[in-house]
Amino acid sequence: MGTWYVGPFDNDVAMDFFDEIEETPDDQVQKRLSEVLAAVAERPGRLELDEGHLAVAAAGLVAAGRSRSAATGNPSVDEWLSLHRPVTDQDSALLALAALDKVSGPESEWMALWATTDQRTAVEQRLHDLRAVLSG
Repeated sequence: MGTWYVGPFDNDVAMDFFDEIEETPDDQVQKRLSEVLAAVAERPGRLELDEGHLAVAAAGLVAAGRSRSAATGNPSVDEWLSLHRPVTDQDSALLALAALDKVSGPESEWMALWATTDQRTAVEQRLHDLRAVLSG
Protein backbone atom coordinates (compact mmCIF):
# COMPACT_ATOMS: atom_id res chain seq x y z
CA MET A 1 0.00 0.00 0.00
CA GLY A 2 1.31 3.45 -0.89
CA THR A 3 1.88 6.21 1.59
CA TRP A 4 0.15 9.57 1.61
CA TYR A 5 0.22 12.75 3.60
CA VAL A 6 -1.18 16.28 3.28
CA GLY A 7 1.21 17.79 0.72
CA PRO A 8 0.33 17.73 -2.98
CA PHE A 9 3.23 15.34 -3.65
CA ASP A 10 3.14 13.34 -0.44
CA ASN A 11 1.78 10.20 -2.09
CA ASP A 12 2.91 7.66 -4.65
CA VAL A 13 0.30 8.55 -7.27
CA ALA A 14 1.34 12.21 -7.29
CA MET A 15 5.03 11.35 -7.46
CA ASP A 16 4.41 9.02 -10.40
CA PHE A 17 2.60 11.90 -12.08
CA PHE A 18 5.52 14.21 -11.28
CA ASP A 19 7.90 11.70 -12.89
CA GLU A 20 5.78 12.01 -16.03
CA ILE A 21 5.85 15.82 -15.83
CA GLU A 22 9.65 15.79 -15.48
CA GLU A 23 9.85 13.93 -18.79
CA THR A 24 7.40 16.25 -20.52
CA PRO A 25 8.91 19.05 -22.64
CA ASP A 26 8.46 22.42 -20.89
CA ASP A 27 6.21 23.75 -23.64
CA GLN A 28 3.81 20.80 -23.14
CA VAL A 29 3.54 20.88 -19.32
CA GLN A 30 0.60 23.32 -19.20
CA LYS A 31 -1.33 21.16 -21.67
CA ARG A 32 -0.74 18.02 -19.58
CA LEU A 33 -1.75 19.78 -16.36
CA SER A 34 -4.92 21.04 -18.03
CA GLU A 35 -5.78 17.53 -19.26
CA VAL A 36 -5.56 16.11 -15.74
CA LEU A 37 -7.48 18.99 -14.19
CA ALA A 38 -10.23 18.90 -16.82
CA ALA A 39 -10.67 15.15 -16.40
CA VAL A 40 -11.33 15.69 -12.70
CA ALA A 41 -13.37 18.89 -12.95
CA GLU A 42 -15.65 17.42 -15.61
CA ARG A 43 -15.96 13.93 -14.15
CA PRO A 44 -19.52 12.98 -13.34
CA GLY A 45 -20.25 11.08 -10.16
CA ARG A 46 -17.87 9.94 -7.47
CA LEU A 47 -14.24 11.00 -7.66
CA GLU A 48 -11.83 8.18 -6.83
CA LEU A 49 -8.86 8.55 -4.46
CA ASP A 50 -6.16 8.45 -7.15
CA GLU A 51 -8.00 11.05 -9.22
CA GLY A 52 -7.98 13.31 -6.17
CA HIS A 53 -4.25 12.81 -5.70
CA LEU A 54 -3.64 13.70 -9.36
CA ALA A 55 -5.82 16.80 -9.22
CA VAL A 56 -4.18 18.16 -6.09
CA ALA A 57 -0.73 17.55 -7.58
CA ALA A 58 -1.65 19.24 -10.87
CA ALA A 59 -3.23 22.16 -9.01
CA GLY A 60 -0.05 22.45 -6.95
CA LEU A 61 2.02 22.76 -10.12
CA VAL A 62 -0.35 25.33 -11.60
CA ALA A 63 -0.12 27.32 -8.36
CA ALA A 64 3.67 27.08 -8.46
CA GLY A 65 3.60 28.35 -12.01
CA ARG A 66 1.64 31.40 -10.86
CA SER A 67 3.68 32.21 -7.76
CA ARG A 68 7.18 31.36 -6.63
CA SER A 69 5.87 31.37 -3.06
CA ALA A 70 3.73 28.30 -3.85
CA ALA A 71 6.34 25.70 -2.91
CA THR A 72 5.04 22.15 -2.88
CA GLY A 73 6.90 21.05 0.24
CA ASN A 74 8.59 18.24 -1.67
CA PRO A 75 12.33 18.91 -2.17
CA SER A 76 12.52 17.04 -5.51
CA VAL A 77 9.52 18.85 -6.95
CA ASP A 78 10.63 22.23 -5.62
CA GLU A 79 14.10 21.73 -7.09
CA TRP A 80 12.57 20.94 -10.49
CA LEU A 81 10.33 24.01 -10.18
CA SER A 82 13.38 26.20 -9.62
CA LEU A 83 14.54 25.24 -13.12
CA HIS A 84 11.28 24.45 -14.96
CA ARG A 85 8.56 26.77 -13.72
CA PRO A 86 5.37 25.81 -15.60
CA VAL A 87 3.82 28.51 -17.71
CA THR A 88 0.24 28.77 -16.50
CA ASP A 89 -2.50 31.21 -17.42
CA GLN A 90 -5.79 32.33 -15.89
CA ASP A 91 -7.68 29.54 -17.64
CA SER A 92 -5.36 26.97 -16.01
CA ALA A 93 -5.96 28.56 -12.61
CA LEU A 94 -9.74 28.47 -13.09
CA LEU A 95 -9.57 24.84 -14.16
CA ALA A 96 -7.43 24.01 -11.11
CA LEU A 97 -9.97 25.73 -8.86
CA ALA A 98 -12.80 23.71 -10.42
CA ALA A 99 -10.84 20.49 -9.92
CA LEU A 100 -10.16 21.38 -6.29
CA ASP A 101 -13.88 22.01 -5.80
CA LYS A 102 -14.56 18.49 -7.08
CA VAL A 103 -11.78 17.03 -4.91
CA SER A 104 -13.12 18.67 -1.76
CA GLY A 105 -16.78 18.03 -2.59
CA PRO A 106 -19.26 15.53 -1.20
CA GLU A 107 -18.64 12.96 -3.97
CA SER A 108 -14.91 12.72 -3.39
CA GLU A 109 -13.35 9.57 -2.00
CA TRP A 110 -10.19 11.65 -1.47
CA MET A 111 -11.96 14.08 0.86
CA ALA A 112 -14.04 11.38 2.54
CA LEU A 113 -10.88 9.53 3.55
CA TRP A 114 -9.20 12.69 4.84
CA ALA A 115 -12.34 13.52 6.84
CA THR A 116 -11.77 10.37 8.91
CA THR A 117 -8.23 11.33 9.97
CA ASP A 118 -6.71 13.73 12.46
CA GLN A 119 -5.10 15.55 9.49
CA ARG A 120 -8.38 16.91 8.14
CA THR A 121 -7.61 20.47 9.28
CA ALA A 122 -4.14 20.36 7.71
CA VAL A 123 -5.61 19.12 4.42
CA GLU A 124 -8.28 21.82 4.42
CA GLN A 125 -5.59 24.43 5.08
CA ARG A 126 -3.47 23.06 2.20
CA LEU A 127 -6.46 23.32 -0.15
CA HIS A 128 -7.20 26.83 1.13
CA ASP A 129 -3.60 27.88 0.45
CA LEU A 130 -3.71 26.46 -3.08
CA ARG A 131 -6.99 28.23 -3.77
CA ALA A 132 -5.55 31.53 -2.51
CA VAL A 133 -2.65 31.36 -4.95
CA LEU A 134 -4.85 30.22 -7.82
CA SER A 135 -7.37 32.99 -7.15
CA GLY A 136 -4.75 35.72 -6.83
